[in-house]
Amino acid sequence: MLAPDQTRQHSVFERLRQGILAGSLPAGARLPPTRALAGELGVARQTVVLAYERLASEGYVRARTGSGTYVATDLPDAAPAQAAPPPIAASALSARGLRLARVPASATARSSDIGMLLAGGLPAPDLFPAQAWSRCVTRVLKDLSGELASYPPPQGLLSLREQIAAHLAATRGLLADPGCIVITAGTQQALRTAAELLLDPGDAAWVENPGYIAGRGALIAAGAVPVPVTSDAEGMDVAAGIRLAPLARLVLVAPSHATPLGGALPIGRRLALLEWAGRANAWVLEDDCDSEFRWEGRPLPPLASLDKAGRVIYCGTFSKTLAPALRLGFAVVPAPLVPAFVRARTLMDRGTDALGQATLAEFMRQGLLAPHIRRMRTEYARRRTALLAAMAKHVTLVQPLAAPGGLHMVARLPDGADEAAAVTACRTRDLAVAPLAAYYAGDAEPPDAGLPRMAGLVMGFAGTPASLATEAAKRLEAALRAARQA
Repeated sequence: MLAPDQTRQHSVFERLRQGILAGSLPAGARLPPTRALAGELGVARQTVVLAYERLASEGYVRARTGSGTYVATDLPDAAPAQAAPPPIAASALSARGLRLARVPASATARSSDIGMLLAGGLPAPDLFPAQAWSRCVTRVLKDLSGELASYPPPQGLLSLREQIAAHLAATRGLLADPGCIVITAGTQQALRTAAELLLDPGDAAWVENPGYIAGRGALIAAGAVPVPVTSDAEGMDVAAGIRLAPLARLVLVAPSHATPLGGALPIGRRLALLEWAGRANAWVLEDDCDSEFRWEGRPLPPLASLDKAGRVIYCGTFSKTLAPALRLGFAVVPAPLVPAFVRARTLMDRGTDALGQATLAEFMRQGLLAPHIRRMRTEYARRRTALLAAMAKHVTLVQPLAAPGGLHMVARLPDGADEAAAVTACRTRDLAVAPLAAYYAGDAEPPDAGLPRMAGLVMGFAGTPASLATEAAKRLEAALRAARQA
């Protein structure tokens, strides 16, 4: 930080420099005597003397003994105009770069101008266990102090992998060897890593339609060709996928809770999917990001728990149970693929933040994660119920399709409604809804193969406190009426 006299000197220097560059002090002009300028500005004469000396040292002025200080005559007539950075020409990007630049990553760009009400797929920030997390950080930082000067293990800390294995066994019935768990920066990195390792450019990969936008983007970024397969009330239509691309190399599926409609694969489709994968020598990427939150019936076992042939890569995350900003997820990888996954992680970013990993491991070791999830499940159920009740009372222009699991729902718009106008009207009222159309990729199968394409709004409830459910519902109805009248 500059001392007060240094700050004043810099201020005088900048004032004169900008005047010279702007042309208000033209070339050859004589600057005021230092004593006179000091009196005008209310600063010490020495402050102005030092500012003049700096201007002279940088070539802005010339001092003439016995005559005064003059603006240099060899400067441009005016300061160069402030120019915006030139746009990157398309030719500057590789063909792969051009593809990446066009890949969709989400249904909407998050903006600080849009409120959190009805934001989909996000946990509640007010429920994060900040105090307990802080205590765990303090505890592990002492043990990690000597390790922070080196890179973390690219596979992830063993202590965290052991805790994840125990957690999966207790909560998901999935027996995972810690040696087959790879820590990632969320589910997204797990999906991208798998796609890079298992797919060549041009390979076909099934994706749910409608489905997870960023997951589809990860496959496109890896050069794959997504094959949109209808996702209906029972999740991905496996028979339709076999008809469309029987030789696909990979399938991305959320068997416990498909995004955004919420369908869950019944046992018949699960077994058919695994049977096809074995026959086609294909891989299954199982996205199980929010299976902890089930509102109807019992939690469904992972597809990986049925896999006997080692074709399933199970991907999980702590973004929904704790916080997305932690960027902590994992993949349970078939043993033969582990070395390649670890090498890929090394090449990507040299491993995930060790402090965050160690803190999460300590949080789980102390038995804090399970009760935290129970509290969230109870509170989210309350918020879901409150929002559905408020919509039933105050909203007439959409039909909520309450999924049996997850942190969001779809509100179906009437046939012929302008979905884009409805989204815009909602966002002007600080409602962070997303258009259902963004979740579709290409043309769906015919209506008799599943749900026909429809217009709707994807909205979350986890971040909307029960006390604000009525306010959110009233804003939603007002937005929909405004959109209809536009």
